[in-house]
Amino acid sequence: MTDRSKKIGKVASLAAAEEQRLGQAAGQAQQQLNEHLDRLGELNAFRHNYAKKSAGKTSLRASHWQDYQAFLHRLDTAVRAQQQIVRDSERMLETHRQRWIAKRQRVESLERVLEKYRSEERLRDARREQKRLDDLPKNPPPFRDEE
Repeated sequence: MTDRSKKIGKVASLAAAEEQRLGQAAGQAQQQLNEHLDRLGELNAFRHNYAKKSAGKTSLRASHWQDYQAFLHRLDTAVRAQQQIVRDSERMLETHRQRWIAKRQRVESLERVLEKYRSEERLRDARREQKRLDDLPKNPPPFRDEE
């Protein structure tokens, strides 16, 4: 391997390591988004069940009705806050994915350049070997035993 291909090989190796790190970060962002979506689903289900359960009670006192309405309002606020967290997580995931994709393209490009350099080196070595063989005498002198 020549210095040129060694250098590009090191750069490609470093880029591949960075690509792997970015891929792991994207995976973690996906996992976090899934957790936030689960939490949103739980909040929505709880709010729905609470409203459904309480809707059947027609004889609520005014103070209980106010408490009920206040709790529903807090649940709605929590749902909206969780929806914002989900949107933020989606944006974060997309950012991580885009970074990973860009780095992946860079790694693929470097690998193509490295393979081109190595192919050129193999061709150069083959030509050099062929020239060496061509320079050997076509008909070597007969072996003489000097006795």
